[in-house]
Formats: sequence, structure tokens, C-alpha cells
Amino acid sequence: MRRNRIQVFIVLLMTGLCCVIAQAASLNRTEIPAGSNWYVHVNLDLIQNSEVGRQLMLETVDEALDDIEGELEVDIREEIQGITVFGVKLPTDGSPVKEGAVILHGSISTETQSALLSALERKGAEVSALDSAGLAYYRVEDGDGTMTYSDEDGQVSVKPWNHEKELYFSFGPSQAMITQSQDVILGFLDAGGYIGGFEAVDSEALLILEADRALLQGGANTSDEIGEQLDSSILKNVDTVALVIAEDLGGLQITAELMANSADVAMSVRNIAEGLVALKALDDSEGVMGDILRQIRFESNGSVLRINLPIAADQIEAVRDHL
Repeated sequence: MRRNRIQVFIVLLMTGLCCVIAQAASLNRTEIPAGSNWYVHVNLDLIQNSEVGRQLMLETVDEALDDIEGELEVDIREEIQGITVFGVKLPTDGSPVKEGAVILHGSISTETQSALLSALERKGAEVSALDSAGLAYYRVEDGDGTMTYSDEDGQVSVKPWNHEKELYFSFGPSQAMITQSQDVILGFLDAGGYIGGFEAVDSEALLILEADRALLQGGANTSDEIGEQLDSSILKNVDTVALVIAEDLGGLQITAELMANSADVAMSVRNIAEGLVALKALDDSEGVMGDILRQIRFESNGSVLRINLPIAADQIEAVRDHL
């Protein structure tokens, strides 16, 4: 798929990076706004500065940042320590985050801010400077240009930019926000340009697993209309899911947790997962991946199922090769 440069910039920041915080502590529920139904948090600082992070994730992160630099001719990697993406509705078909935002953790210099604004204007975007709560924010509109799409069969179609929603962004002292929702950006400004100033998400509505040195965290409310959108009979009966991948003793500790709407559903999910893991471990019985799969542990507590997987430092390369 090919898009005009403004659309590529938006999609890269708002969806591409999440399929990849200013310190090595994990995200907690006070840093996700109430009403959010999903989130992804990437600790770029730890990925870049730990051996396991560099081995497992750095190549993917660098590719995404290289794409942004290629489009805007601005290198932001030295000023960004983490990325958090959250939203109400799940993004689909490569579309930007709806009713949510991207948070870039880090202090972005005035020089980089000016370079980003200039790059957007060079690409034909209409950028308007606004203010709220004593802080500046910007509205990006598409103007009169077009974007070109190419599908897998090589069929090309051209659509006007102006069918897309506006984009809003602001640079806070230690965080920057990018969103398609004016209400979300105004809430960010009212909180002083900091995501932690929002009303925190209810712990019963969204699971957030924490770890001392979390590389990646994510979670979603999969019940009701979210489960319907995912078209999964299992997830329709699971209220929330969460995952954290953390550095541990030079290796990894991967923890996943789900909360079902009954103990019976949780046990059914456990039985399915244990069966699939056992079959896969049997296929790879003589290899490192077989050893890794046999380390998976399942813990049930009523409607809650937790899955733990430790991966030793000398097993990281095998995991990377299977990604």
C-alpha cells in the first residue's frame, strides 16, 4: 500500500509503531485514561539499552523509526524513550487509532518540534496553531491533495485527502500526544501536557500487568462490542486480556492473563491452550523451542487464567528466529 506522505506519517505513528517510558519501570493503570478499551506500551529506552531488548526487538523498532525519518527527514529516535498507544475502538485495516492517542515519552527539543512542523507543511499539510489551558497544540488538515492506494494485485486507486479526519498533536514537557480526537488532546492539555493527569482507567475494566523491566505491555477489553469486532467466540466470553514481556536475569519473563465471564470459560480456555502447547512441543521435541514450550505454566483462580513463560538468555536467539 502506498499513501501520500502525510497519511504515511499519521499511520506510522498511530498504528505501525504499536506493532513494535521514559524509565525502565512498567506502565501502570494511572497512565491509561478512563474509557480506554485497549493499550500497547513499548519501552524504547530498555529495548535500546539492554542486551535482550537489542536481540529481540531493536531491528523492528529501528525499521519503524527509519520509515518516519525517511518520510519527514527528521530523526526523533534520540529524543523518544517510549511509546504508549491507547484507544476506545480497535484500529482496523491499517487505519489510525480511533478515539484514542499515541503518547511519545521524552522531551522533544524546540528544534525538532520546528523541524516536524516544517516537514508537514512541506508535504502539503495545512497546520493551524491553537492553544488551550495555556499550552499550544496543532491541528493538521489534509488540504486538497490525494493519496494513492495499491492492493496486492497491483490495482491502484486515488482518493482525496479531505475524506480523512483532522489530526491533533501537542508537545508537553516530557510527553507529546498525537490523536484524531480534539476532546482527547484538550484533556491532555488540561492535565498539563502529561498522560498521568487523566482520570485513571478502572482496574476491573482493563488489566495492566506490571514488571520491573518491562519491554512491552499490552491489553484489551474483549467483551461486548470489542469481542464482536474480533469475531471470536472465545473472546466474546473473555472480559479482559493482558500481556507483559520483561527482561529477567538476562532472559525474558512473559506473562499473560485473562479474566473470563465464568470459571468454566477460563478452564475451557486453559484446556485449549494446554492442548495446543503440548502438540507444538511434541512437534519440536528435540529443539530449543520444544524446551521453551515445556516451560509454560498455567495457573487458574476462578475466572482468572494466568500463563507464565520464562525464557533463558541462551534461548533468546531461537525465539527471535521463530518470530
